[in-house]
Amino acid sequence: MILFGKQPVMYALQYHNDLIEEILLAKTLPKEQFSALKKFGKPICVVDSKKAQALSHGRNHQGILARAKELELSPLNALKNHAHLLALCGVSDVGNIGAMVRSGYGLGVEGVIIGDCHLAKSAIEGIVRTSAGAALDMPLCVIARTIEVLNELKIAGFTLIGADKNGENLNTLLQNHQKTQQNHTQSVQIPQKSDKITALQSLDSGISDSHKTPKPTQSLQKWVLFMGSENEGLHPKILKKMDMVLSIPMQREFNSLNVAHAAVIILDRLLNRG
Repeated sequence: MILFGKQPVMYALQYHNDLIEEILLAKTLPKEQFSALKKFGKPICVVDSKKAQALSHGRNHQGILARAKELELSPLNALKNHAHLLALCGVSDVGNIGAMVRSGYGLGVEGVIIGDCHLAKSAIEGIVRTSAGAALDMPLCVIARTIEVLNELKIAGFTLIGADKNGENLNTLLQNHQKTQQNHTQSVQIPQKSDKITALQSLDSGISDSHKTPKPTQSLQKWVLFMGSENEGLHPKILKKMDMVLSIPMQREFNSLNVAHAAVIILDRLLNRG
């Protein structure tokens, strides 16, 4: 794998030094910068600009690249052990994916599922760069079809949250959820002996309805946020499987946000609810 760009390469050298095999320079660096690179104890090779452009697939490499071990992707089962995941469905722009990995990592997302798009080796390298190196720490799982893992995620205890412009108001829904949770906590009582039959009937009713789509007021301790493609959003079949669908309230009649920006707003609301 080729890493390129000053920030991703320096991040990898500092925090994932074992991944780096060789540093590649496509321009002359100031003496202090070159000395700093030498301290990492990796071979340094000078390459011409044409070679550097080829290695970075024409992207901006800033004159510094590194040859590294391949990035190991995570299986879906490994991500089930986490509580807060981000799923990208059909998002194909490497810049957007990298931006969401970077912001998600900083906000506390514990894994990213990338589905419904083909990612070439060069795309993975691009994601590492556009995430400023965060992709080296964020568990990434690539799947062929998102629709095929939704039930699996539900069984694992995740609440499935979709983002769509026609969804419920994000702020209102989360406020109502918090109030409902508080009221539920205050109203929970241990049933007396005379109430055992009623309690059992209630439990039985809850079990019989457990296959139905959960209400928006359910627990949000473990969830996956699903973001759709840049042009089409989430597919209707995926939206139908969501436990709740959220929209970001807008102050003007301009109902259009970049998918990476929208993801950051929703993630912040979900992860910093108080």
